[in-house]
Amino acid sequence: MHIIENKNVRARKVYCYIADCIWDKKHKKYIKPRTPIGHLEGEPSRFVPNNTFASLLESDMINQSATGKRERETIDLVNAKYGNSSDLLASEPGRIDVRTAKAIFSGPSIVFGGITSRYNIDTMLRKAFGEDDTQEILSLAWYLACEGDALVNSGVWLGHFENPAGHPIGSQDITKLLDRMGQDGIMTFYKHWLDGFKNTGDKVLYDLTSISSYCHGIDMVNWGHNRDKENLPQINFALLCTRKTAMPIFAWPLNGSISDVRTLQNTLQFLEKLNYKPDCLMMDRGFASINNITYLLKRKYTFLQALRLDANWIRVIIDAGRQTRLRPDSMIKAGERTYYGSSTKGQWVTVNLAKTKKTKKVLVEDTFFYQSKDKDNTYIAKDGEEIAGQYPCVIHVLFCQDLVGNQWDRFMEKLNNEYERLLANENAKPTSELEDYFLIESKECTKKRGVDFNMEQINRHRNNYAGHICFITNDKTIGSASDALQEYSTRDYIEKDFDEMKNDIDMRRIRVHTDDRMKARLLIQFIAEIYLREIRARLLDSELCKKLTRKQIASHIKGIYKIKFTRKYKDVLPELSKTQRDLLEALDFRDSR
Repeated sequence: MHIIENKNVRARKVYCYIADCIWDKKHKKYIKPRTPIGHLEGEPSRFVPNNTFASLLESDMINQSATGKRERETIDLVNAKYGNSSDLLASEPGRIDVRTAKAIFSGPSIVFGGITSRYNIDTMLRKAFGEDDTQEILSLAWYLACEGDALVNSGVWLGHFENPAGHPIGSQDITKLLDRMGQDGIMTFYKHWLDGFKNTGDKVLYDLTSISSYCHGIDMVNWGHNRDKENLPQINFALLCTRKTAMPIFAWPLNGSISDVRTLQNTLQFLEKLNYKPDCLMMDRGFASINNITYLLKRKYTFLQALRLDANWIRVIIDAGRQTRLRPDSMIKAGERTYYGSSTKGQWVTVNLAKTKKTKKVLVEDTFFYQSKDKDNTYIAKDGEEIAGQYPCVIHVLFCQDLVGNQWDRFMEKLNNEYERLLANENAKPTSELEDYFLIESKECTKKRGVDFNMEQINRHRNNYAGHICFITNDKTIGSASDALQEYSTRDYIEKDFDEMKNDIDMRRIRVHTDDRMKARLLIQFIAEIYLREIRARLLDSELCKKLTRKQIASHIKGIYKIKFTRKYKDVLPELSKTQRDLLEALDFRDSR
């Protein structure tokens, strides 16, 4: 459905029609039936509805519930293009406004508008994008938080509910808005937003997810590890949020082919340019590498990093603390599981080794974890070594019998996939992580090489390392393995946030076709997530509201309205339902309709 404007030269008028585009199967072509709705007159052009459409507008103003779906779409389309229905009728000579009252749905304005003021989101947006664009960005973010649908479908919603823009925003206007926002404005907003999270003492969670795309005009879209198991190119989406409430504090798209471990340093450098440094960074084992740990320690970041178990140096720590974890007093109860923990203090040491390469002496950097029995635990350089730096840190190791089976199954599946890859490609070599678990023999009599499992190493892994979780940290507030486990368990927040953003507020697919539009679109998504996270965090304290789903919360919010009368009559505020009252109370908003 769309509006067609047809200029009649003889009548010197531009007539307006509502047109549908329908496929005629019999004649195999599109037909466009038209319904006249009025004409344009004056300079500048002003829309004047015809009698039929004016009667429809009057009926809708008197009783919106009696308006059919097609008629509603027609009215919303005309409102979006030519202005509010009441203004259209008022502009017609001799016509009296027959409305006595109308319902104004103010729930989103009360809730999302209150959160906007609470965090000064509108002020930050004005500094970044100006007044007019701010109102449109907020309106689209309210729509996303409430409906979770594509922005192109926002017109009807914006025409029905109170919003900052005060009118529907057409698809072309949305595209122009995304083009205007620009990277400079986006970074300006993030800088102001991050200022509110400096020196709070709260830990920051960091993680990545992948967003699939059918678009070919976005440079960042590439093939990579798709977390949704979709056979599509993707971009990676990095998100930082606070540990206590999971409030998002920064989000940024990254090239789809970049692995998790390579994104960390780029993201931190990005944040440094925005003058922000997390009080304590918490990451899963996907970001664990010697280079990343060294980078964090050299730049004096405080962090808690989960570790992979495939490196020999961490296995040495696991073996060294085994006797401690066998003690009954090492037991840690966490929910329905029982863990046995040990902690090892030491130094993360970087040394330069003098080596000779092609008759030239060069310095080669080596990094390792050093554990000493001395109290000061300081590493002393050996002959030929030059200490570049050493940083105190602690490694916490936990063992849980319940995790053995799951970890073992994942490990065996990984080995089997690697085995099939090695058989399929004669020139393939095992990954460094798994090379100890394979025996590869080149046979002189046959062209085909032999590939088999190293069962001794596999059994050793099962007996010694399955069921273990390891962390490295330099955070002095995390003094034991129990503390590390408790802190890390809160990462569940960020997984739920990613799931909500992708599945509930329309971020599973990228529908824009340029990098700049994608970044602007993701900022609107980010603001919508601020609203949802604030609502979730506040409702956790309400026994009656904390079990509501996002759709149930949105339904109750949308149902809040007021009846506005014409002339001298005051607005009437209908009684709220019990759930609506509980929601507003939990969110700390007065019913200010």
